[in-house]
Parts: sequence; structure tokens; C-alpha cells
Amino acid sequence: MNIKGFFWLLFWVSLVNGQSFYEKSPHIIELTPKTFRKVIHETNYTTLVEFYAPWCGHCQQLKGIMERVARNLDGIVQVASVNCDLAKNKQLCAQHRIQGFPTLMVFRPPKVDLNKAPEDAIRLGNHASEIYKGERKLRAIADFSVSRVKNYVRRISKVNTLIDILQKEQSRYSAVLFAKKDKISPLFKSLALDWLGTIDFYTIPISKLDAKAQVSSTNASNITSFVQKFSELEHKEDKSVLVLFDNKEDRYYIFEDKLLNKLDIAMFLSQFAEPTEGPLTKRQEFIDSLKQSKKSSKKRSTGRNSKIEHDEL
Repeated sequence: MNIKGFFWLLFWVSLVNGQSFYEKSPHIIELTPKTFRKVIHETNYTTLVEFYAPWCGHCQQLKGIMERVARNLDGIVQVASVNCDLAKNKQLCAQHRIQGFPTLMVFRPPKVDLNKAPEDAIRLGNHASEIYKGERKLRAIADFSVSRVKNYVRRISKVNTLIDILQKEQSRYSAVLFAKKDKISPLFKSLALDWLGTIDFYTIPISKLDAKAQVSSTNASNITSFVQKFSELEHKEDKSVLVLFDNKEDRYYIFEDKLLNKLDIAMFLSQFAEPTEGPLTKRQEFIDSLKQSKKSSKKRSTGRNSKIEHDEL
């Protein structure tokens, strides 16, 4: 290599070292010591964090995968990064005992006591952390992260059990997903996180609905009548149906759109109760501000314009 080439190499290395990989990635949060605690620990969301150095070849290879992981998990798992090559971040990386790059770490929130008042639903205790040691592939990383999401959706297997719960429910609102899948979707789990303490979430597989289930006349109500009629419908297994039950007023409201976009569902639920996290909240505006580069020419997102679609509930 000649002298000119050597100096060009030094220039390129210095340029890379001064940059953060994800400055312009709309779904990845670039963390610093000032933002780390608020993003990671002051939430009920699970967070996947990549500790990296821009000069690291393996980090450069992982960059595209992480961006796709972040897009796929948007609204379900927070995806963030820490540039350990920046002087301001070195102590943060040392505190988490980062010894090689890239290091992927998942932070899991503590379980919330739903018997507490809604304003106490957000726990401020430190999240547990674990290092991801699996394959550095999109599906493997995403599946591992989703498996660490806390579940506050109660799965019901019988119509009469659901009716009994709704009749005895102390909370005013209950969101019930009549699901075509037996497995609780990550999207529905994330909605339960957003309304933790204000709306109770349930799911009952449509395949488990029994058209022969009888409701006693003494327990009859608009809510029980709907559940009974729905269980008797033909072709009810064609798609999932989300219903918001107002237990106080004995009324129900059906979400009419496709169950793919979290923002659309959030706007429906927010008509009845305010979310504590997720779209339409001040916290989401704060998170979105961290995702957007000040140098980016793209319009900042507030969470209200997000149209990321997930697998249907």
C-alpha cells in the first residue's frame, strides 16, 4: 500500500469510528448514558440491545439483520443499540461487562402486580438482562426476543368460563380476542402491555367455542348474548374478531378493521381508556424522537403515522 492509500485508510477508519450505525434507522434507538435508564428500565417492554463498535466487521455484517429485526418487532419489542466506541458510552459498556462485539443483550421487565392501582402499573425496577448466544439470523434473534415478552393476556378455553369472567370482572373494560389461532400473538401481548391496569385482555380460540353452551336466563345480558350468538355463527373461524366489552354499561364494541396494524387497534381501544405506553402516548413520542436522526431529511414520526403491519391476531 502506498502512502496515499495509507492515509485514505486512516481517514476512513476515523470517519467510521465517529459514526453510529443506526443514526438513520427509523426503528432502532441509539442509546447513551442519559437515555439508557428511561428507555430500558422505565417500561414494561422487553428490549433487545446491540452493543457494537463501528469498525467491527461482525457488527457491520449484523447491521442489516438488526434493522430487519427492529422493523419486524416494531411495537412489540424495543430494539436499541449502544456505540461502545464513543467516549461517552465507554463506561456504560463497561458496566454491562461488554468484552466483545457485537454483544446482543435482552432486558426483561419484572412482573407487574395487577392488583395495584393503574398509575403504579409501570414498574421502575431494573430489568433482568441476559446475553443472546444463538444464531445471528433474523428469525432466531426475533423469536428469542419475543419469547422474553411478558404476557398479561389470559387464555380461556370455554365459553361459559369467559361469560363467568365477564360477569364478575371488576375492571370496567375487557378486550376479548376470538382468535383463529390457539397461540397468543406477540401483537396482542404488546397491546396488553400498553393498557396494563386499565383494560383486561383475554383470548379464546374460536375452535374452542361450543355452540351448545347454554347461558342461564338469570345471567342473561347483552354481553352474554353476544358471546352466545357468536359461538353459533357459521364460518366464524374465517378470521379473528376483537371485541371490547364495557362491563359497567353492559355493552360491547367490535373492531371492524383487519387485525394487522397496531396503531389502528390502539386508536380503537383509546376511545375507552388511555394507554400507559405504545402509540398515542408521550412516552412513544420520546422513543420516536430517539429513533430519528437530527440529520435525517425524513419527517419525524410521532407513532401516529406508523403503519407497520404484523401477522394478524
